[in-house]
Amino acid sequence: MLRVVLLQLIVLAGDVYLRRRLEPADFGLYAIVQFALGIFLQFGDVGLASAFIRQNAEPTRRELSSAWSFQMLVAASITLVLWCGAPLMLDFWPDMSTDGVWVLRALSIDVLLSSARLLPSLMMERELEYGKLSVLDVMMSVAYYMTAVGLACVGVGVMSLAYAVLARGVCGVLGAHLLRPFRPSLVLDWESIRPIMHFGVRFQLKSIVGFLCTAIAPVYGGRALGQTQLGFINLAQSTANFPLQLVYAMARVSFPLFSRLQNEPKAFAKTLERGVMVSAMGVLFYVGLAVGLGANLIHVIYGAKWLPSLPLFYVYAVAGAIGFLHPVVAPAIDALGKPALNLKMMISWTVAMVILVAVLTPRWGALGFTIGFCIPVVFGNAVVLVILKRLVPDAHLWPRTRALILGCLAVMAFGRVLLAPACTGPFSFGLGVLASAALFLAVVGALDRSAIVEIRALVRKNNAVAQGA
Repeated sequence: MLRVVLLQLIVLAGDVYLRRRLEPADFGLYAIVQFALGIFLQFGDVGLASAFIRQNAEPTRRELSSAWSFQMLVAASITLVLWCGAPLMLDFWPDMSTDGVWVLRALSIDVLLSSARLLPSLMMERELEYGKLSVLDVMMSVAYYMTAVGLACVGVGVMSLAYAVLARGVCGVLGAHLLRPFRPSLVLDWESIRPIMHFGVRFQLKSIVGFLCTAIAPVYGGRALGQTQLGFINLAQSTANFPLQLVYAMARVSFPLFSRLQNEPKAFAKTLERGVMVSAMGVLFYVGLAVGLGANLIHVIYGAKWLPSLPLFYVYAVAGAIGFLHPVVAPAIDALGKPALNLKMMISWTVAMVILVAVLTPRWGALGFTIGFCIPVVFGNAVVLVILKRLVPDAHLWPRTRALILGCLAVMAFGRVLLAPACTGPFSFGLGVLASAALFLAVVGALDRSAIVEIRALVRKNNAVAQGA
């Protein structure tokens, strides 16, 4: 959680400057290129890292070295294909500028860099060394934003984002091997990694479907609406999903943890309840703030040129009030050995998204796209609640979240009625955020003091551990 707070302060400062310096069309182009890169990344990853994290036995050096060699061969092939095939993007996205070709070529090198840090990262995650992983993440984020802001400042334009990715990748390789040294052997023993790939491939199929879900925006939105409208969609979605960074941090920690608790149902359920409650506290406060002070947030932080994204931002934010649930619950389902269940759910709502987006976008443009994208998220996560009740009957989520929901509604009303007219500048907006946070905590504390007590207990426990260390 501390890592998320620090990272988001860095991300917010850098992203605000870049959004003000660059144009919506630049971010639309970058979103398209990231998608083109992501296709190969998803199909090139066979889930070996996740399989190693889940297995009970300690992986041997030969297994790890074979996995590294296999992943580097795949990465080298992907980089070569992307470098040669980059001009083909201009045929599919006629609205794209020729800068996109060189942006993709630059980003393709990051495929190799990501694979090069695979082993140290997965070993730190398997060993629950999240202090070291947090240091690595912060180092990479600082390298990215220092490079991007510096180059954007001297007029490099959209290429500043591509060069920043390369700087982040180099920093990640060096940092990972310094924090968790591991020198792989040049060996590729197919027999040693074949059993591990059985779980890894099933796990990665879920990630591929999730990627295809996010790909709807750059593929269909970029082609049907153009780079500028895609830029507005990108801002609305990324800003609304801001608190999900906390959720992803919880999910990252919880998968190896749930894997070790899979045979202890009471502890498993208690851990799941706590994860949902902590995630809901951050997400629901932000949803209340977004609906109450959304116009102020967009105008004050990003500038008037981004105000057309406001209706889209509201839709994404409201969907996030329940959309955070699946990222928290999915690691628990995977740890129970049921990645196919996650896969079926994600396929279902991805198909629904494609249909709804294709129907609503021609009618209502970017707003129709956003509504079509969010409807399956809402209904899909409602289904997750039903499935969770069957798989983990000892987990009781409603008592842990009802006070948080009421706190969210109170912050919405407070912002819309009283704060919005007054929060017109950075200082007054900051005071409005603090007042909203105070109201949220007061409502939650009055209705369910146990939630506040548990958060305080977690913080005190972490402080005690840090002092003891």
